[in-house]
Amino acid sequence: MDSPGTRKVGRPRDPLVEERLLRVTQELIAEIGLDSLTMNRVAERAGASKATLFRRWDDKRSLVRDAVAAFDVDTTIPNTGALRTDLEALIRTWVSPIGYPPAEFRHVIAAISRDPDIWRAFDAATHAERTRSLTVIVKRAVSRGEAEPLRYDAAFVTRAVHSLAVEHAAQRELPLDEAFVARAIESIVEPILGVGRDPEADARDVAAGIPLHVRR
Repeated sequence: MDSPGTRKVGRPRDPLVEERLLRVTQELIAEIGLDSLTMNRVAERAGASKATLFRRWDDKRSLVRDAVAAFDVDTTIPNTGALRTDLEALIRTWVSPIGYPPAEFRHVIAAISRDPDIWRAFDAATHAERTRSLTVIVKRAVSRGEAEPLRYDAAFVTRAVHSLAVEHAAQRELPLDEAFVARAIESIVEPILGVGRDPEADARDVAAGIPLHVRR
């Protein structure tokens, strides 16, 4: 007997049908949120029967877990010629996978952040590529003289930006817009990389006992 929340095993399934079911699930999460999503709605939108769904997934949670792990993430590494614009382009892709504008994907982030297993599935599908992209962008900036060679944890930076996205979208119900992109860069990425600051203003703030992140 299958354990709850696991993929069912049986005769080979049509991968095109499964791909459509996952895509429809992604669309519905973005449109109506996780709470309003039902297996009936997925089947109806996909033009499939509930039996087709339940042959593949035991419940909504296992379906959603596979759907968020299947988001089509843009793997193109921006190369605009400047660190700031590279970071802006990169973080836009982090908060808006292919086919989903940030206004819609905010609802996805808010929904999946409530379930640790679903969030881990999304993180596992996207984190390594994001970390690699950030590493390449910073290396280019160093070679152009925009940033000093330094040791930093690229994986930590990507997770910090995503934590900020969750706080922004799920807790404060704010859009993942250009203001968010700027905030992520100025409050997380640039301070860690030691770029984008006014050294004289920093020195004045330090002398006055003002933490640097507060001035931002």
